[in-house]
Amino acid sequence: MKKVSFLLIIFCSLAINSSAQYNMDFGVNLGGANYVGDIGGKQSEAQPWLLDMNLSQTRYSFGGFYRYNFTKNIAAKLSVNYARIAGADSLSEIVTQRARNLSFRTDIIEANITAEYYFFTMNNISRASNSRIDFGSYVFAGGGVALFYPYAQLDNKWYSLRPLQTEGVDNAYDEMTVIVPLGAGAHFTFNKKLRIGVELGYRFTFTDYLDDISTRYAPESDLPFVESVALANRSAEAFQRGDEELVPIQGFFAPGALSRRGNPENNDGYFLGQISISYAIVNRNSFSKARYRSTIYRKRRTRLKF
Repeated sequence: MKKVSFLLIIFCSLAINSSAQYNMDFGVNLGGANYVGDIGGKQSEAQPWLLDMNLSQTRYSFGGFYRYNFTKNIAAKLSVNYARIAGADSLSEIVTQRARNLSFRTDIIEANITAEYYFFTMNNISRASNSRIDFGSYVFAGGGVALFYPYAQLDNKWYSLRPLQTEGVDNAYDEMTVIVPLGAGAHFTFNKKLRIGVELGYRFTFTDYLDDISTRYAPESDLPFVESVALANRSAEAFQRGDEELVPIQGFFAPGALSRRGNPENNDGYFLGQISISYAIVNRNSFSKARYRSTIYRKRRTRLKF
């Protein structure tokens, strides 16, 4: 029985020693945001969705996070971010989009929790080692919610679009959507405390209204405000700019016409590319180590008496 107890104590001691790794960190993010949706971005009709962005419309994002490592390869992270996305039809090479002439910016506040799988790691931070190497690269997936607030500019003034119901009262939408974050990242820890990381992720959403556009043009009788009428259809402004390529389709953008204001078949989404800085905490369990070392030493002395 004494031998079994001794072996169990050694096993526990080794297990605790081997678990001397980072088990949590918390910090802040800073980076850029872009979106994929109905407005602008496309350079050709056959452009893959992943490249369907206009990089000149990249805006900013920032936030904070807390991460907990369950094992060397599995972690969970709780994140809160603010992001701004934007788009403008006037920047597209597609004639029909330039003629539609809609634009927007949207402020997003998101909260999500993701699971991280570390497919490549380099770390050795036990007390017995002087190594300071701690590197990890991972993929992640999860879920969360986002609040989004689209705006458009008219006569140098920004208007909140959701209350204006620019596609009619019947197409009013909520300010909240569920999101599904997917992506990859990597981080490196300096001096056993400071961690620098980079992460790129896409947010799938369950709304087509990040840009306030989804269906057809609504009749003016369905638009509740004067500003709703002005911001629902802005194609006349495009023709006034004198773009000769637009002349053949003049009048194509109007309530009851064959043209669609947006494409309801695909939801909008957005990218976040961020750099992070965080404070890492090492699970040293120094008290437990000291206790088990003392216990082992006493057990050895007890055996020597026999």
